[in-house]
Amino acid sequence: MSRPLDQMIADAIAAGVLPPSAAVIRHEAHRPWPVVLLTALGAWLAALPLMGIIFLICDDFVSRSRSALYPISLVLCGGAIYILRRASLPLFVEQLSIPALLTGAATMSVAFYFDLSTHEASLSVALLAMVLAVLIPRNWLRVLLGAQACAFIIVAMIALYTNDIRDRDHFWIVVHGAVVIWLVTDFVQRQFLRSVFIDRVATGWVLTLIACLALWTGMTFMVGAAIDGAPVGTTAPLSQRLAFFAQCTSAAMILAGAAWLARCWPALRKPWYGLTIAVLTGLAVLMPSLGAILLIFAVFASAGRWRIAAAAAAAAAWATGALYYQLAYPLATKALLLIGAGALFGLIAWLAIREGEPVISSAGAAPVPPDSTARRIGIAVTALGVLAIANIGIWQKESLISHGRPILVELAPVDPRSIMQGDYMRLNFKLPQAIAETGAVETGGERLMVAGKVNENGVAELTRLYDGRPLAPGEITIELTPRHGGYTVVTDAWYFQEGEAKRWEAAKYGEFRVDANGKALLVGMRGAHLEPL
Repeated sequence: MSRPLDQMIADAIAAGVLPPSAAVIRHEAHRPWPVVLLTALGAWLAALPLMGIIFLICDDFVSRSRSALYPISLVLCGGAIYILRRASLPLFVEQLSIPALLTGAATMSVAFYFDLSTHEASLSVALLAMVLAVLIPRNWLRVLLGAQACAFIIVAMIALYTNDIRDRDHFWIVVHGAVVIWLVTDFVQRQFLRSVFIDRVATGWVLTLIACLALWTGMTFMVGAAIDGAPVGTTAPLSQRLAFFAQCTSAAMILAGAAWLARCWPALRKPWYGLTIAVLTGLAVLMPSLGAILLIFAVFASAGRWRIAAAAAAAAAWATGALYYQLAYPLATKALLLIGAGALFGLIAWLAIREGEPVISSAGAAPVPPDSTARRIGIAVTALGVLAIANIGIWQKESLISHGRPILVELAPVDPRSIMQGDYMRLNFKLPQAIAETGAVETGGERLMVAGKVNENGVAELTRLYDGRPLAPGEITIELTPRHGGYTVVTDAWYFQEGEAKRWEAAKYGEFRVDANGKALLVGMRGAHLEPL
């Protein structure tokens, strides 16, 4: 009974007597979240001007000697640590210490990057985060500091070999090295240490790893096209010397995670689970970050820590969708792979539902709800809805291609070498000057209609903003799309197969199909003499 209560609970969780979610209930004054939120807002509003005044006072001193940043940051961090280490203190005072801590830590980090190399400064910032995590007994702060430590260690390790954080080979190696460090730490923590401090820091560490693995995969399916201003370029593959090793590592991690789940949940030991492993292993070979993500999911799902498991599942969905943007495979191949994987997952879901046996039977997690007719109907209706929406969109575009009026719109003069990026070409259509100079912000981002005449060759000269009045003979209207702060005709990018950049450099006109309502679809490119490319 002399051991701390936290240690006793950790031992009970390790022995399976208590669920993983068990924790000590601290008898603290109840603080409703609206009170905490409003108090925190007031404290930050009071603290930020104070921090500004401190920096203004010290500005002249700091400008003469950068080393002055260190004592300033030590005073701010020391004061914040002293406040946060107290067992009980007013909520307002506690919240005041948070911006002081952030300001002090940021000041010291800036000093590190002034005086040291990127590698050394990043390691110093990570060490600072770990020291703060040791000194401050606030578990939520320890999670954030663990995330910060992981992020800066990754930056430090990449900077040791290259100055480009976008180097995909080094990024993959460093992040997966950090995953191995977390796996070893998690094993030692579960078997021997059972420390709440290490658990919280490791939680922040693994959340950063999930984010880095998703970031490494690049933009996911259609997000770049849906978000104005988001990058839509494709993602370059790993180098040949690393690609095979990365694929094998990703597949091995999938198999390890699957074996761990089967060990923890015996109900998974069914044929449909083997099919699931096969599909995921195939996807992991195509996406070398997917294996680590799903291994993290398996570890946390088996422990009943569903919030982190859900974050890993979201990252896995992101990585799978990012296959759309990978340059290593043709677009048709990627589409067939995703369709095939989706069909197999549908079959797996049907087989699992037919089994009807709960998968999760541990004390720390709720069992899967029993099968019901209503649930089956809901799944079927959802699937039909998704298929209907997708096919309606496809049918509308196919109808526009078949029945729409063909017209050509001239491209504005550009240097083709400056618009070629990856496997798509940035487009700039020739619009009336008044429209070209109109910002989407000024119009609230609404779609505009432009009117113009079509000559005998089918080339449209867009001359004015359509104001709703009847069109003159020979005029048509086309809807403009807001893009990157301005307007364009439908899209500002033309996508093509890898390796065909030279073919499209001769493009002088965009070929469209337009319906009676001005809806247009870009279907091709034409050269200077209107020849199809």
